Amino acid sequence: MDNKVDKEQFQQYLLEARTWETDKVKALTSSKRTAWIVASASGVLAFLSVLAVMALTPLKSVEPYVIRVDNSTGVVDVVQSIKDGKTNYEESINKFFVQWYVRYREGYSKDLAEEYYYNVGLMSVGAEQQRYLEFFNPKNSQSPLNIYGDYARLKIRVKSTSFIKPDVALVRYIREVERGNDKPQPTHWAATVTFKYATSPMSEKDRGINPLGFQVIEYRNDPDAVIQDATSPRSAVQPLPTPYSGVSVFPNQVPPASLTQPNTQ
Repeated sequence: MDNKVDKEQFQQYLLEARTWETDKVKALTSSKRTAWIVASASGVLAFLSVLAVMALTPLKSVEPYVIRVDNSTGVVDVVQSIKDGKTNYEESINKFFVQWYVRYREGYSKDLAEEYYYNVGLMSVGAEQQRYLEFFNPKNSQSPLNIYGDYARLKIRVKSTSFIKPDVALVRYIREVERGNDKPQPTHWAATVTFKYATSPMSEKDRGINPLGFQVIEYRNDPDAVIQDATSPRSAVQPLPTPYSGVSVFPNQVPPASLTQPNTQ
């Protein structure tokens, strides 16, 4: 009887042992299946993440730029490039005309005085045009014709141009007075220019100078606040207005239509 019981217990033991091994195999198989599912899901997510980054790459770009610092004044200017965009091209065109207007208006040399006078008159309108004509008139003691005469030259170097409003520009520049072999006398200035574009008819000659009808409505020129010791003859004595005679300062020059009949609008 004992031998029979022992045999039955042994069979039961073997059965339990096989059941335990079967459970372990099933558990390992289930664990592997779960691991593969997790790994597959992670791979799909990683692949989708790469696709998302590739899709966003064109929307993000790194654009290097140059910051220029004036050694004498400390004024910071960002050197920009023209981009493919309407706003950037319009701003570049505005800067072009504004800077040239300041060069024409503030620069001087005997050989170029007539040309500069004509161009400023062409690009000015209304009261501002009248104010410039009165200032440049030889009857005004502060006229460049009287201050700089036949030998001195006034060179303009634009430092930066920014826009307070879309139609109001701030131009910072250096004026250098050259008299013979004397060392140039630099002073720092800031010009505020309010402008517009007009479509009024003009001659072929005037269109070649001012093709887009750039017109300055208001102009103000002050010593640059960044430079505390900036001095200029015009900062000490303001121009005295003289009656407008309607005659060009340069007798051989045919004034543009905008000069003979200043626009008061």
